Amino acid sequence: MKLHKVKQKSEEWFGLRRKHPLTASNSTAIITTGAGLETLCWTAIAEKLSSKIVEHYSNEHTERGIELEPQAVTIYELETGNEVEEVGFITNDKISDVGGVSPDGIISKDGMVEVKCPDDVKFLKLLAEFNETGKITIEKGYYRQMQMQMMFAERKWNDYVVFNPNFSPNIIIQRVEPDEKVVEKLKIGLAVGETIIKTIEKKLK
Repeated sequence: MKLHKVKQKSEEWFGLRRKHPLTASNSTAIITTGAGLETLCWTAIAEKLSSKIVEHYSNEHTERGIELEPQAVTIYELETGNEVEEVGFITNDKISDVGGVSPDGIISKDGMVEVKCPDDVKFLKLLAEFNETGKITIEKGYYRQMQMQMMFAERKWNDYVVFNPNFSPNIIIQRVEPDEKVVEKLKIGLAVGETIIKTIEKKLK
């Protein structure tokens, strides 16, 4: 496992993503090993070989997350006493040569954190669920993302942090631990993706 201490969204970070394109944000495509994975692999090769500067997708939700994430992490640290360390990118050649993850932060030797900053209505629905049951439903894509992060970073837990500064309480924290069934499917998907990438590269030589 290797921690790459580069700034996320920097030129170095995008370079690592081009080299290790099967990332946790694409965990659903990886785990389902279908057309989505093949498209992901072709896109990765196109970005790697193209001279064009790729404009990466962004919208109001991702911009909101970028803006609010530092505040969320600070409040999380105050609530839990955990110190979050920023890390740009994580690779692990024991798992995959073409995969990697960009977590929101790592904690000591065993933990990590994933932050989401939903809009008002979505946050209130999660808060109501948490008040009623003591836990929240994590969207399947986010759950798979966190499993892949733990797998690559060799961590025992990942705190899912939901934050919205417009309310009190403004933060929900739920711990997620490794799910071996999901991890095994991710490993299979990564192996399939690596084969697809090698096949494409061979055709283009």
